[in-house]
Amino acid sequence: MLAELVKLQTSDGMTHYGALYHAEKQKGIAVVLVHGLTGRFVGEVESALPPLLAAAGHPCLVANNRGNGFMGAATERFSGCIPDIASALDFMQGRGFRQIALLGHSKGGVKVAYYMAQKKDDRAIALGILSPASNVHDIYQRLTSMQNPDGFLEQARKLVEEGQGETILHLDNWPFFVSAGTVWDHHTTTGDDVLGLLPSIPLPTLAACGEQELEWCQVVATLQKSPPKNYQVHVIPGADHVYTGCEAELGKIVIEWLDNLIQISG
Repeated sequence: MLAELVKLQTSDGMTHYGALYHAEKQKGIAVVLVHGLTGRFVGEVESALPPLLAAAGHPCLVANNRGNGFMGAATERFSGCIPDIASALDFMQGRGFRQIALLGHSKGGVKVAYYMAQKKDDRAIALGILSPASNVHDIYQRLTSMQNPDGFLEQARKLVEEGQGETILHLDNWPFFVSAGTVWDHHTTTGDDVLGLLPSIPLPTLAACGEQELEWCQVVATLQKSPPKNYQVHVIPGADHVYTGCEAELGKIVIEWLDNLIQISG
């Protein structure tokens, strides 16, 4: 499987690195995969899914979002997903791809839904949300549920007000870096509830999660009860948040969905 290291430029001057997985026998739909809170273009889902899609004829681009690097997404601001995703679509359009499915994993599911609700970008002809968070504004409340969420958020707020938003905060039950500015940015974000955004996005949509995370993944749990028209909803038996040992099943679901879209559009 050939993967090309690529560099993306955003409209606001950011540089992001990623990988484009090429398909030997290309079908009609390419994919942009957007990572989540601790993801990057080399990660669990980000490394497992693109080669499967490319092998089935669907070239796939996965790239870092802003705030990423050796500290993960420690300094990310959520609104940055707009130019980040736009730059990925610009890149794929520049490579000649005319039909693109936009997929997001975990917080990436919030990003792609928010992007499409805001931009109505007609270069994306389908939407995929894999293990999507419900929103970003309560992520850090969930992560601090065993500690003192109100105290943690108040600490972040004070640091931001004092001009120390890049200060790294520590969470006992969270082994990743995060800045006070990112915590407060996400906590104060509005208009990011995925279930509220989806009705404004008139695209064929795939929603999937693992069986082990169904209680947490309320977006998929809700959609599963009564899937809207043009939706496919899947819960993968035994799978966790990053589909450990179930990568092939996830790939099969996404590939069948993409192939079906080709038949419908063709």
